[in-house]
Amino acid sequence: MTIPPDNPQRILLIKPSALGDVVTAAPVLRGLRRRFPNSHIAWLVATSCVDLIRHDGDLNEVILFDRKAAGRLGVAGFRTLSRLRGQLKGGRFDWVIDLQGLLRSGLMTRAAGSPLRAGFVDAREGASFFYTHKFAPASAHTVDRNIELARSLGVDAGAADFTLQVAAPAREFAASLLARLGVTAKSFVVCVPPTRWATKVYPARHWRAVIGEIARRCPVLVVGGPGDVALCTQACENAQAGNDVSHVHNLAGQTSVSQMVAVIEASRGVVCSDSAAKFIAPAVGTPAVALLGPTRVEHTGVYTPGPHVRAVNITASLPCQGCLRRRCPHVACMQSIPPARVVETAVNTFDL
Repeated sequence: MTIPPDNPQRILLIKPSALGDVVTAAPVLRGLRRRFPNSHIAWLVATSCVDLIRHDGDLNEVILFDRKAAGRLGVAGFRTLSRLRGQLKGGRFDWVIDLQGLLRSGLMTRAAGSPLRAGFVDAREGASFFYTHKFAPASAHTVDRNIELARSLGVDAGAADFTLQVAAPAREFAASLLARLGVTAKSFVVCVPPTRWATKVYPARHWRAVIGEIARRCPVLVVGGPGDVALCTQACENAQAGNDVSHVHNLAGQTSVSQMVAVIEASRGVVCSDSAAKFIAPAVGTPAVALLGPTRVEHTGVYTPGPHVRAVNITASLPCQGCLRRRCPHVACMQSIPPARVVETAVNTFDL
């Protein structure tokens, strides 16, 4: 298939959210920059995720999508969408690549009015109707699908491009934080209890056991957003039992997204719920152990850029594992993962 134009001067990636999904699109950006070193590359991203990429050296422009403002009823929401439409159309992009694959992102793709509008043929909500280049991937995993789409456009992206650049100010923050806590780089483990779906939540009582046992071997830093303080506090309760109290640090609500990324980069390894952390960790070269219940490893399991980064998916041994349900009457899958199994896996993966 001929790709018009074959030497795009202006390229737009559309992958607004969520945090983990944005990370999975990194190989496309890396491949595009390598293939077109002098082109203008922009990324349309949600305001909640912009901290992941606003500083990225492979980007020329970040276009913000304020989902909350756009969703308002009346004049305010209309004006927000109108401004975004004008910004997209005024960008005069030669290529637009929609990696989100929803009706909203399809409409954004069409609004840019580009000669080439690429996306997946199986995009949801009819988004593919707005594409000029519809690609059918052979792979199941979301990262591999993104890589295949890039390759269909003549862009040599690969697993090694699954990398996330860390902002310099965030690294400085992490160094200062560790100094204040009396913790050295690569000597501690990060635990990330929060996750977006209720069915993905690993019980707080299990987290207490995991954090307590790991803390017997090394310091543990628990991270989460401002809305995750209660869960992280419950996960840390009594975790210091038998340990030096300085070995468990609850940092929930105390780091921005970019600062959390830097803390993860500085750690020895990450144990996390099924959340963005499972992608962030390997993308910054940090080993990871991810706990999966309702989701499927082959689609969204932890992904690594190569053998130099170790990562393990722990799944429940139940017939209904991978059901993809956001609601469940029993949530037995996450409850059935023994804390001892998580600890043993972390010890072996991180060489604790």
